[in-house]
Amino acid sequence: MSESGPGVSEKLVLVGEITAPFGVRGQVKMRPLMDKPEALAKLPAVYLQYPDGRTETRRITQVRWQQEIVLLSFDGVPDRNGAEMLRTALVFIREADLPPLEPDAYYEGQLLGLTVVTESGRDLGKIEHIHFYPANDVYETEVAMIPAVESIVLQVDLPGQRLVVRDIPGLRKDE
Repeated sequence: MSESGPGVSEKLVLVGEITAPFGVRGQVKMRPLMDKPEALAKLPAVYLQYPDGRTETRRITQVRWQQEIVLLSFDGVPDRNGAEMLRTALVFIREADLPPLEPDAYYEGQLLGLTVVTESGRDLGKIEHIHFYPANDVYETEVAMIPAVESIVLQVDLPGQRLVVRDIPGLRKDE
């Protein structure tokens, strides 16, 4: 365990949130924000950020699915008391360590915070939350709900930190 994080120039991506301990052997439940969390066990380190602002570096030794829940084991966390200390931590990895995705697929952490603008330049705010539904995902800003479908999302510009959408009635919550 280390209190230091990645180098200043390294970009981190949110890949999960630890929700609770699981069992008595130091495992924790994680809400994954990536398709293949199994890849985390192959990395030399993940970066944990706690609600109080503390950060630390840890190594994941095992990742397994239990129904719809992802269970993680961390090096140096032998029991439930240790696992309890990890509760509510956000799990980040270096962007360079992200497993590749299919074209036009993005990690939730890459989309959160993007500014949403319409093709005519109307500002719809920043993506604050992503809802995952069977039909399609929905990006939520303070003022809009945007279905994540090709006919509406025209461009995802990660370097420019913006998402361009078709200017159609009904996107704004107050319309």
